Amino acid sequence: MSDAIARVLAFALALAVALPVTRSLAQTTAAPIDCTVPTDLIEDEPTLPATAALIKAQKPLIIAAIGGSSTIGTGAGGDSDAAYPHQLELALAKRFPGLPVTVLNKGAPRQVAQQMFNRFDRDLGDSHATLVLWEVGVTDAVRQTDPDEFAQTLQAGIGWLRAHDMEVMLIDMQYSPDTTAVINFEPYLNTLHEVGSLTQTYVFRRYDIMKYWSDNGVFQFTDVPTGERRALAARVYACLGARLADAIGYASR
Repeated sequence: MSDAIARVLAFALALAVALPVTRSLAQTTAAPIDCTVPTDLIEDEPTLPATAALIKAQKPLIIAAIGGSSTIGTGAGGDSDAAYPHQLELALAKRFPGLPVTVLNKGAPRQVAQQMFNRFDRDLGDSHATLVLWEVGVTDAVRQTDPDEFAQTLQAGIGWLRAHDMEVMLIDMQYSPDTTAVINFEPYLNTLHEVGSLTQTYVFRRYDIMKYWSDNGVFQFTDVPTGERRALAARVYACLGARLADAIGYASR
């Protein structure tokens, strides 16, 4: 795949859900629809004991989200308040009243796993984060990274985080019918989940959750009228933040 095609696909993928959101809309992202999902799409076996201890003690919890365009909020007009890390912070504050919680946004667009791992020391080393959310795999699929290299990078990154006393939750790719028609996510989804199982790392199944929403008519990701795209993006981000809060709550049981 040429770099030009890769850039086009990456841009198209970012637009699949994260369409421009104005600041006024980003401040009202609470979704009025029911975007809950079956528990088996949220629950995973690994736990987050350090995170759980802070929640129980009502001590400050710092979470760092490192990832790509959907993490930084590039597709949401650069408004980080609309991106899922901030929406997660709001959801956790609602779920655990009185808990001081901060979610740091350490996203950077169009980076493969290795590029993200290369900035762990700079972006996470002094973050004082107890939990790191690593949203990864989209650009690797677009650029067709060797799956074995992808696996090695994930394992190295998880090892680095644990060596620095940080818990980790992996977030897999986002879904839309249009992007799955042109990008082969399957090898990277399989690899990410295999690494999660091998390393006993909690995996947030964003791809399956968004596919569930699409299949069940919760959200329509194709043929969206221009005038409705901003509202769609805001609701999807809010719902992802809420479902991530569910996952963190379950893993901190």
